[in-house]
Amino acid sequence: MPSVATTSAFLEEAARALWAQQTFSFHPDRQLPEPRDEPRREGNGPRVIFTGFPSDYSLAFLYALLDLDVEPVGIITSPGAHPAILGTNALSRIADHLGIPLLRLWRVNDEHARLDIAALHPDAAVMASFDQIIGARALAIPVHGWLNIHPSPLPLYRGPEPIYWTIAEGAPEAGITLHRAVPRFDSGPILAQARLPVRADDTAGTLTRRLAEAGAALLGTALDRLIADDPGQAFDPESGSYRPSVGHRRLDSAGSAVEAERMVRAGMPNMPAWTVIDGRPAYAHAARISADCDEAPGVRFPDGCLELLETAPACGCHHDRPDCPHREGAA
Repeated sequence: MPSVATTSAFLEEAARALWAQQTFSFHPDRQLPEPRDEPRREGNGPRVIFTGFPSDYSLAFLYALLDLDVEPVGIITSPGAHPAILGTNALSRIADHLGIPLLRLWRVNDEHARLDIAALHPDAAVMASFDQIIGARALAIPVHGWLNIHPSPLPLYRGPEPIYWTIAEGAPEAGITLHRAVPRFDSGPILAQARLPVRADDTAGTLTRRLAEAGAALLGTALDRLIADDPGQAFDPESGSYRPSVGHRRLDSAGSAVEAERMVRAGMPNMPAWTVIDGRPAYAHAARISADCDEAPGVRFPDGCLELLETAPACGCHHDRPDCPHREGAA
């Protein structure tokens, strides 16, 4: 698909600011300033809906989509993921700037939601992070279907938080898969895929940024294949792996210092692991393995001590409190 972009100074600056970050988050609370200029559109490409959140990960793919020869006709998001979604946020700013509707759909498969989607007359939909399974009737609305972007090398690490588990389990390789969506999590045929080595110092944030960059480079190819009704590369979901969603996991539950150190990196910045220091919760932002922590705060294991280099008293997710309900093993 040739690059015939929907552009503006506002969109260009927003994309530059995003890619200047060293880490990406899945927190759906990103904001943008009010735009001061008008968008410019060229080309006559397919009518495309974007589905996602006001998060770094989703925005990376929305900006990449707007760089292609497409006509953006609407944005879909899910209000239950974060309080910011019901107010002004990065997605609402972009939708208003482009003059297209932002559909805040609590239940995307309900009849009224499907009617709202159908009213946009989409040729295709691109989805980058969503917390609802799209049912068969909603999937059938765009003429050529839905493209889902999943940050794992499918069929490995199906499920809602693959980047977390990739790091936490010490996988040597990560991936990002652009595939045709079907009415089951992360199971449709593959239209494009990239694989990257996991670095020893990767956090979820640094790995997410690298995967988003690799996936954004493939978006045009995958969307071309979707629009052409390319059947893609089918796979058996059961031949891979599935991992569940993650809360703030307790470091004391790890079996070793090595496992606990991976848990810290996997939790940053989306869902930091935690422990108790001096009777109070401490959410770990950075750690290292030492022979002995001596007087430093840490968690001791048979293979060494996990020295906590940086902690916070609150969780940092949208609850941002010491007793966050996402906390695993909280009293």
